[in-house]
Amino acid sequence: MTSILEQMLLVLPLLIGAYLSLSLMKVPDLSLESAYLFGATLGLTCQSLPLPIGIKIPLVIIAAIAGGMSVGLVASCLNQYFCLPFLLGAIMTNGLFHGLTLLILGQSVKSFDPGFNLLALLPFGFSHQELGMLMAINLFIVLIVGIILSSQLGVSFAIFGNNSQFFKHHGLSTKYIVIAGICLADGCAGLGGYLFAQSNGFVDLTMGYGIILLCLTSLILGKMLVQSSYPTLAIPCIGLLCYFVIQQFLLNVGLNLKYFNAFQALLIMAALMTYYYQKSPLNRLDIDHLGV
Repeated sequence: MTSILEQMLLVLPLLIGAYLSLSLMKVPDLSLESAYLFGATLGLTCQSLPLPIGIKIPLVIIAAIAGGMSVGLVASCLNQYFCLPFLLGAIMTNGLFHGLTLLILGQSVKSFDPGFNLLALLPFGFSHQELGMLMAINLFIVLIVGIILSSQLGVSFAIFGNNSQFFKHHGLSTKYIVIAGICLADGCAGLGGYLFAQSNGFVDLTMGYGIILLCLTSLILGKMLVQSSYPTLAIPCIGLLCYFVIQQFLLNVGLNLKYFNAFQALLIMAALMTYYYQKSPLNRLDIDHLGV
């Protein structure tokens, strides 16, 4: 049980970011992959600096978040200022930051300094150091993002996802909303990437592959179980719990883990096909605003 909880807490910041962009704002934010990787890379780079431990801990967390936010800033600016479709801009951003990550790392796989482990630095005795630190970091992220979602900015994210023409109709610009939302989402993904890499002890250029499938599957499960017309972090939290419960069940019945991505893809296809055929014939082509 502890192992499943630790896995959930490692992924939760990423899924919160995916909820903001993919579900709430309904933006095809494929830049989450690069944000996940680049956040881990900057965190690794900063933790190798010869600094006191009290300075290094917040520095690596801020660096991981900033790494993810920089990816989101580039992707959203390409869309808002250069009028590129967001999907195309995200693909170009992924290519740019993949090369930048390789330049910083100097190799495809790079190990962390074994002398510094963020997940084992609780200032008091605790039998599960990694679990305690993950709970503290995730609680902080949930509180901050929850406060933002309850603010006017969070409501603007939801309005943009449901009806982006609302802002144009009232003569308002969407630039600030899109850039702020994508930067926040990718910042969470960057922190998630660093936590995952720190837990494994290394950064791998391929660690971001497949995370979009994980995010989509978890968000679909969350929206199936949490029926809410308001922004709520219960959707990614419950969706992630269901994701790992299903994963453990399939492993226990003998499914090879290498086929799990195919299972996720089939689940997403089934959800999309169900949505498509439940719509009226006049609206069946209007699937661009689905959101998960």
